[in-house]
Amino acid sequence: MADESSSLATSTSEPLPTSAEVREGATPDVSAPSSEAASKGETKETLLEAVMRAVEPDEDKRDASAGTPPTSESATGSETEAGAQARPDFSKDPTPEELASYKASTRQRIEHLLGERNHYRTEAQVTQTLRNFLVANDIAREDFQLTLDLAAAMRRGDFRGFLEGVGPYVQLATQALGITLPVDLHQEVAAGRLTADMAGQISRDRYARAMAEQRATRATQVMSDQQTLETQTRFAHTIEQTVKQWEDATRQQDPDYARKEETVRNFLWAVVNEQGAPRSPEHAVQIAQEAYARANRTFQHFAPVPRATQRVPSSAQRSAAPGARPEPKSMMEAALLGLERARRA
Repeated sequence: MADESSSLATSTSEPLPTSAEVREGATPDVSAPSSEAASKGETKETLLEAVMRAVEPDEDKRDASAGTPPTSESATGSETEAGAQARPDFSKDPTPEELASYKASTRQRIEHLLGERNHYRTEAQVTQTLRNFLVANDIAREDFQLTLDLAAAMRRGDFRGFLEGVGPYVQLATQALGITLPVDLHQEVAAGRLTADMAGQISRDRYARAMAEQRATRATQVMSDQQTLETQTRFAHTIEQTVKQWEDATRQQDPDYARKEETVRNFLWAVVNEQGAPRSPEHAVQIAQEAYARANRTFQHFAPVPRATQRVPSSAQRSAAPGARPEPKSMMEAALLGLERARRA
């Protein structure tokens, strides 16, 4: 009997279930919630930024952000100190005195917009707090939805629906605590090969081992995700430096690169769609070079064709023409040439 209980205790551990699997009676398992991120800028992108966007992960994994446009040096130099002090601080809400200085319709519109802003800001804070709680406690989306459904069933008095929803979880908890026994252990006790206490201890050990294995798996997954993110960050930084060096060198060699830059950027996305995202820094440079070559061919196609100019005949050629008289070399020759022309006239 001891050998049989030992073999049952060392059997393969079964993972704990999610809400969907518990309701369906499937094998227990635990899944970590997926993380989301998103990023989008509104500033004008350069060739380097276009290449970096092709290297970075999907947009839905990045957080959206907008940059502050830089001010020009000429505008900064011409702005006076008094004008800078008089400019209102748009990062703060308008004061009651400032609102009173506006027209009634303008003031009402501003107050309405501020009210909507505060309302959505509060909702965003609540949503972020709830999301942080779910992530910190490793609560999957289906588990959270089940909890809301059970709470709604209780509120409307649907006790049958509540019991059917929470019943599988109660059964799982009692088996993990050894209060009730799984089917296989119950059969062993019924056959007399195990005592109830031994079967209860085996059940507790089984679920404890399953929880430990799934925690280890989750920790390994988190470490793998962090390493993947670090690798992608280093890869993106390497491509950034490589493309920047190529672009700086091209800008020095081609004085018209500033006019071609937007065309190069447009062709860049066509090349990325054809060849895919850069797989290495060298591949990123090849993509940029191909886009640059296409831009050059486009500019050459629309550039005006240079026309050959006619050569102006020199004095030597005019003197060599038939019937032409050489230019006078002295005052005497000039006087004789003038008398001859007068006679002809």
